[in-house]
Amino acid sequence: MLTDNELLELEELLKLEQIDKARGNLIDFTKWTFSNYEISDHHRRYANALDKFSRGEIKNLMVFMPPQHGKSELCSRRLPAKLLGDNPELRIALASYNHSFASKFNRDVQRIIDSEEYKRVYLDTRLTGKGFRGENNWLRNSEEFEVINHRGSFITVGVGGGLTGRPVDIGIIDDPYKDAADAWSPTIRQNVQDWYDTVFKTRLHNDSQQLITLTRWHQEDLAGTILKRESEEWYVVIFPAIKIGPPTEDDPREEGTALWESKHSLKRLLSIKKQNSYVFESMYQQNPKPAEGLLFPIEELNRFTMADIKDRNSDGIIAAIDLADKGEDFYCMLIGSIIDRKVYIIDCIFTQEPVEKTEPLTIAMLDKYRPNKCRIESNGAGEMYCRSLKNKCREKGFYVRLDPVFTTANKETRMLLSSGQIKEHMYFRSDYTYNSQYGKFMDNLTGYTLQGKNEHDDAPDTATALIDMILKSSYRRRTDIK
Repeated sequence: MLTDNELLELEELLKLEQIDKARGNLIDFTKWTFSNYEISDHHRRYANALDKFSRGEIKNLMVFMPPQHGKSELCSRRLPAKLLGDNPELRIALASYNHSFASKFNRDVQRIIDSEEYKRVYLDTRLTGKGFRGENNWLRNSEEFEVINHRGSFITVGVGGGLTGRPVDIGIIDDPYKDAADAWSPTIRQNVQDWYDTVFKTRLHNDSQQLITLTRWHQEDLAGTILKRESEEWYVVIFPAIKIGPPTEDDPREEGTALWESKHSLKRLLSIKKQNSYVFESMYQQNPKPAEGLLFPIEELNRFTMADIKDRNSDGIIAAIDLADKGEDFYCMLIGSIIDRKVYIIDCIFTQEPVEKTEPLTIAMLDKYRPNKCRIESNGAGEMYCRSLKNKCREKGFYVRLDPVFTTANKETRMLLSSGQIKEHMYFRSDYTYNSQYGKFMDNLTGYTLQGKNEHDDAPDTATALIDMILKSSYRRRTDIK
């Protein structure tokens, strides 16, 4: 029978072991500083990825997880506190969808660092106030604090907020969109992207790390856009609410099982899916696809780089132009090079600029590539535009065959019927610059849905015109398109 003193000594030894573990990894640190934390298997796998991030084994990390599955507790509360315990020299910035929500994370991190449990793990990381002061006036408020006698700091801002003059060693973004309405708004998505590019990313340096954790709402949300332009620079961890496919090392669940059964049962998840399968696929499965599916999913298109075809002979250059019928439509011009019976889209114009700007661009493109034939949709003002192009090309001393074509067939039907030919015989560049006109063309092409309302159809319509032009011309023999 152990005495009271022996029991106390044993209890203290157990605590010392827990403290040692808390220094070693995030999940044990969370258990030590948050005794009521309910841990599921996916929390351990999530924390393991965050540990690799903390050790610098992962430089840029994205984590996609359904709502209310413990995402923020680990990445936005416990992780910053532990990072500053491990290295009180770190300068950490965290952003969320608005100032108030971000500030709450800051106050929570301060409470963790002030706790007695934290002090037993990390002796050297302290904040001003609470009876402890350094030699200088160390900053501490609801948006920012500094670690006493160290360079380290933690600042939180809402998306759109400023970070001027603050170098950042570790940048964290937790849910940059408040809800689906924000994520589905093109204006808000663009504002978030602009802020990331012009504010958040400009505070990083060569050795900085980034952590973005969010619920996927839209294929062109912040994560989707970043991955589209620099996927090779990011490590991505995805936690679908319901497991798809057989068990893997990253996700050992059996197919069809819930991510956190005790909190969000399979029965509840299936009920949510039944109500709105599109929202469920994005919000819970982290697979943001249009509700009706895509006509030209990017994974089904042939891709190439200009370096791939640098030394290959072209059998001819062709072009197609689709005019902007309405004020918000895009003017689209495609330049295709025919190589080995395939059509390589080597260049394009895709813009909402008015005709006084697009016409000089078009003439310059025609002069540069001298296509053997250029098709122009002549509905509306197309025929007049065609005559204007012919005259201005002659004035510049060159000739291009420009064919105005009037179409009466339904656009959607034409695009659907031609989609198989486009996927089989057209090649699209993969080396375009983000936010370039070629990039915008590809976004429009690969975002076009089979059914439902599409804001713009200019890219697939012009691709259809180009493939139709080949099918109905002498190039059909050269390309062997049937």
